[in-house]
Amino acid sequence: MPDNDAGGRILVNGEALSQKAVRAGGGGEKHHPQTLAQAQQHLAPQLSVVRDVLAAIPERLRAERVVIEAEVWANYLANSYFPEDLVKQLKLRPLGSKIVERGIQHLPSTGETEAVSKSFLLSADATAVQGMQAILAGAGGTKGAADDLRQFTKISVSTAHRSTIEADARELVSFEAVLHPDPDDSSVNERAAASAPTLTKFVALVESVGGRVHLEDNDVVDGLTFVAVELPPAKVDEVASFNPLRSLTPAPRVVLMEDDLVDDSDEDLIAAPAAVPGAPEVLVFDGGVDDTGTMFAGHVTSVDLTTNGHNPRSALHGSAVTAAILYGDIANTGVVPQPAARVTHYQITPGPKEDASEFPWVLRQIRQVVETTEARIVNLSVGPQAPVEDREPHRWTAVLDKIAYNRQILFVTAAGNNGESDAATGLNRVQSPADMVNGLCVGASDTPASETDWNAATYSGRGPGRPGARTQPAVMAFGGTKTRRFGRVRPNGQVVHDHEGTSYAAPLVTNVLSKIAAQLAGRSDANTLRALAVHFAENTEGHPVFEVGHGRLAHDVDGLLTCPPHEVTVIYQGVLKRDEVRAYPLPVPSTLTKGMVDVRWSLALSTATDSAEAGEYSKAGLEVKFRPHDQVYSMRRTKPGTNKDETKIVRITDAAHVAQMLATGWKISQNPVTRQPKRSSRSEAAKREQGKWESLWRADSSMRASSLRQPRIDINHLTREGGRITTGTDDVEFSLVVTISSRAGVPIYADVQNEFSVLTALPVLAPVRVNVADVDTNITV
Repeated sequence: MPDNDAGGRILVNGEALSQKAVRAGGGGEKHHPQTLAQAQQHLAPQLSVVRDVLAAIPERLRAERVVIEAEVWANYLANSYFPEDLVKQLKLRPLGSKIVERGIQHLPSTGETEAVSKSFLLSADATAVQGMQAILAGAGGTKGAADDLRQFTKISVSTAHRSTIEADARELVSFEAVLHPDPDDSSVNERAAASAPTLTKFVALVESVGGRVHLEDNDVVDGLTFVAVELPPAKVDEVASFNPLRSLTPAPRVVLMEDDLVDDSDEDLIAAPAAVPGAPEVLVFDGGVDDTGTMFAGHVTSVDLTTNGHNPRSALHGSAVTAAILYGDIANTGVVPQPAARVTHYQITPGPKEDASEFPWVLRQIRQVVETTEARIVNLSVGPQAPVEDREPHRWTAVLDKIAYNRQILFVTAAGNNGESDAATGLNRVQSPADMVNGLCVGASDTPASETDWNAATYSGRGPGRPGARTQPAVMAFGGTKTRRFGRVRPNGQVVHDHEGTSYAAPLVTNVLSKIAAQLAGRSDANTLRALAVHFAENTEGHPVFEVGHGRLAHDVDGLLTCPPHEVTVIYQGVLKRDEVRAYPLPVPSTLTKGMVDVRWSLALSTATDSAEAGEYSKAGLEVKFRPHDQVYSMRRTKPGTNKDETKIVRITDAAHVAQMLATGWKISQNPVTRQPKRSSRSEAAKREQGKWESLWRADSSMRASSLRQPRIDINHLTREGGRITTGTDDVEFSLVVTISSRAGVPIYADVQNEFSVLTALPVLAPVRVNVADVDTNITV
C-alpha cells in the first residue's frame, strides 16, 4: 500500500478508465444572410463577367476547364455547409480553398461585419457558369443547389497569388510555383496532379519570357504540384496569368545563420561521460559535425548528404545543435550529463547548387531519410526563410506534415529568427516548417530555464501559426541574446558564448523530450511527447500567447515526471473512431473535499492534412468538453409567452424539483454541464481559432473541491475532406495529460492510485519506471 503522505512518478494507463459517452445535442435554426433573390441581385452581374473572362482566356493560359473562386459568407465556415448539391448538379470539380482575411459575416444582432471567411476553388466550364445563372434566375436547379448559391458573396475567375521583388530585370530569380490540381483530370472525389498537357503549357509560358523550369524537382502533395522556376522579375505578372497556377512566390533560401567567430583558446575542455544504454535515436539535419571530437565520439554518427565535405563554418552551427541535444544547456547548468540520445547528424548545407533547385533538393534529402528511418524524433534547426502564409500552402510544411502523420515522427523545429521583422505584413511569423500541425515549434527565451524572470527573445518568430496550429511557437527554451549569448559547444569540448537563435532553443527541447522518451519507453510516441511539452511549460501572467505560446519548458526531467503528495498527473493514450465520443475520468479522489483545486489538461493528436485547403488544413479534430460534476445538469425550455429560451442549472439528486420542472415543459440535458476554457466562443470562426481543429492545446481551470465530483473529459472525433465533414475515415490517435493539484495540500497521489484501481478491479494506473540515474561531470564555463 503506498504511503498516503508521499508522492511518486506520474501515472500512465489512464485510457483504461474510459467509457462510451452520449453525444450532446445542439444547434438551432440557421440564420441565412441573404435570400435567393438578393443573391441573384449581386451575383448575376459577377457571373456575366466570369462568363466573358472565361471565353477570353487564351488556350495557352488555361486547361479546357477554368479555375474559379466562390467566396462564402463567414456564416458558412462550418464544413457541413459545403455546396455539395451545386457541385454535383453543375459538375463542378473542387480543387481546394483559400482563406479570405477580410470576408463578410451577417448576424441579426449586428448586421454585416468584417470577418475571416474562405473561398472555394472550383473547376468549371461555360456550361456550369450558365447553370449558375439559370439557378439564380429561377429557371432550373434543385432547391439544394439554390440554397448553396445563397452562401456566396463573390464569384470570379481565379488569379494566382504572387509576389514581386526588386531585382535586376536581366537576372533570373528563383521562384516557387504551385499549380492547382488539374482542372480537367480532377473529379468530385479525387484531385489529380497537374497533367502533362498542363505542365507543357506552363513550361512553354515560362520559357517564352526567358525563364527556366526545374521539373525534376517537382513535389506533388494533395493534388498540388510544387515547381521550382527561375524568372526575370519583370515577367512575374505575365506568368501569373496562367489560370491553373495557384501561387508564384520567391523561393526561400535554406541557410544557416552567420556565425560570429571568436578566439577559442581560453576555453576549458570538457570530457564527455559514457553513453546511456537505451537512449532514443534522434536525427539532425544541419551544417555537419566532426563525430570524432571528444564530445561526440561514440554518441554521434555524421553523414554528409551534400558531397561537399566538412565545412568548418557551418559545422559550428551543427556542433552546437548536436551538443545541445546530447547534453542540454551545459554552459548554464555547469555539468555534463550522460547523453540524452544517440544522434545521427546529416549534413545538408551548404547545398550543391544555389539556384531554384536548392530549396527542393534539401527537402528531398530530409524526406528520403525520414521515410525509411526507425528513429522517431527529428530536430530541424535549419529551414527555408519563409514565414507562414495563411492563404497558400508551403512545400516544406506540406511534405513534412504528411511524413509526421504517416510515420508518427516528431519534428522539433526552430521557430525562426525573424521576430523583429514587420508584424503588419506577417514577416515576423514563425517560419516553415515550424508551422507544421503535427510538429513541435520552439521559440527562444532570453534567459535559461533555471531563472524565473524571462521573456521571448526579440528575434524569436511570432505567432499565430497556420490554421490547425494557431498557438505558435508551441513552447520556448533559451536561445541566447546579443547581450547574453548562447554557450555553443565545439567537438573538442570547448564552450564558447558566441551566438544566439531559435536554432539552439529547439535542440534544448529535443534534449528534454529525449530524456522523457527514455523514461516512458514504449509510451513515448510523438503525441505524448508533444502533449507533455506544452503541459509542463511555464507561462507567467503577462506573456502574450503569440510571443511565447504555451510557455517555457523546464529542463529538470526528474522533477517533471515526479508528483508531490498533493498532486497527481496521469497520461491517457487514446484512439477514437469517427463520430465516437468517449468519457475520460479525471484523477480526482473522493477524499479531495476541501480547498481550491487546479485542473490542467493538455491534448495532442496526429492528423492527416490537406494542403489544398488553406482554411481546412488539418483533416481531423477533437471536440473536448470538461464536465466537472456528474450530478449537475442543465434544463432548458422556451419561456412561456415568448420565443426566447431560458436555462437553469439543477442537481439531479433533487429529484422532486427536477420532476416538477419536467412537468412544466422543461427538458434536461443528456450530459452533465460543461465548464468552458477561457476565451471560449460559440462562433465557428472563434472555434477554429481556439482549438476545434487544433492538433495541440492546453487548458487550465481552478475551482473549489466541492464543485468536482467524478469529473470527466468527453472527447469527440470529427474529420473532414475536401472542405467537407466526412464519415468512415481513419481513427485518430491522441494523448491527453491531466494534472490535479490541491492548493490546500490534501495528499491525493496515493488515494488516486487506490481509488481508481477499484473502478476496474485491477491496478490500472501505474507509475512510469525510473531509468538509470544520470552521471554528471562538473565543468567550469
